[in-house]
Amino acid sequence: MSMIWDTFQKDGFCIIRNAISKELISAANNAIDKFRDVNDENLIEHDLLVEGLLQRVVNLHYSVKPLQKIFIEAMELGSEVVDQYGEATLYTSLFFELGSQQPLHRDTPYFYSGGNGGYMGVWVALDDVDERNGALIAVRGSHLLPEPDLEKLKEQFHPNSKVPPSSTPLFNAYNEKLIEMAKIANLEVVTCTVQKGDMIIWNPSTLHGGLEHIDKKMTRRSFVMHITPKNMPMHHMDYFFDRSKKINSISREYYKYSGRLFGAGNVVDFRHIKQIPVSQLGIYEG
Repeated sequence: MSMIWDTFQKDGFCIIRNAISKELISAANNAIDKFRDVNDENLIEHDLLVEGLLQRVVNLHYSVKPLQKIFIEAMELGSEVVDQYGEATLYTSLFFELGSQQPLHRDTPYFYSGGNGGYMGVWVALDDVDERNGALIAVRGSHLLPEPDLEKLKEQFHPNSKVPPSSTPLFNAYNEKLIEMAKIANLEVVTCTVQKGDMIIWNPSTLHGGLEHIDKKMTRRSFVMHITPKNMPMHHMDYFFDRSKKINSISREYYKYSGRLFGAGNVVDFRHIKQIPVSQLGIYEG
């Protein structure tokens, strides 16, 4: 194994510089510009932009085709990490022009499979990103922290009922406990300053988030890929906080592109507010 795998195992994340070709990054940005030229009027009408920027767009790769090519290049270069549990498929994706600005958190309560591994997050910069425009942050070694007392947290927020698939107060309390543990362990918070084309891969148990996007004149275009092996079950907080629930095998629908599998679909979701069919949005090449 190379230094990339060693770093991923030790730190819980790794940065791969110049992972995606400049030509492909340029093609992706051109296609996104075309997408916005055609769709902005409709997005503004439905209040789907944030400060004039795209924010938390789910599966934009269905409409903006160069993003699919970014997945292919990313998986090829990061194969020794991303394919550790079986050949990686694209489960879902997120696209941002505005920094996520999320507090430190683990992904596992919302991406729970019951197994020992398989899901990973992969983040590709389409812009140069630093402290001014919402750089990604990660806590080195936090993937090795044990879980806090899940039963105690569950009883605190849902004492007389089952945990629902999503519970923001419980999710926040869970992560606050982990942040406390990381501080006690003197773990380092790393600001991931990157250039367009750089890639970050993280373990789902790694605490990560985003700095405040201070300079709004700078976009922070980034493409996030949630990857899993083929047909890996994926559940949310209701399963994460109740390990007695049986996790059944599944058969997911895929399509193949350049030798890799993509979860099938035909809608793009904007901020979990509105879904729009690709047939209405259009298809965009670089």
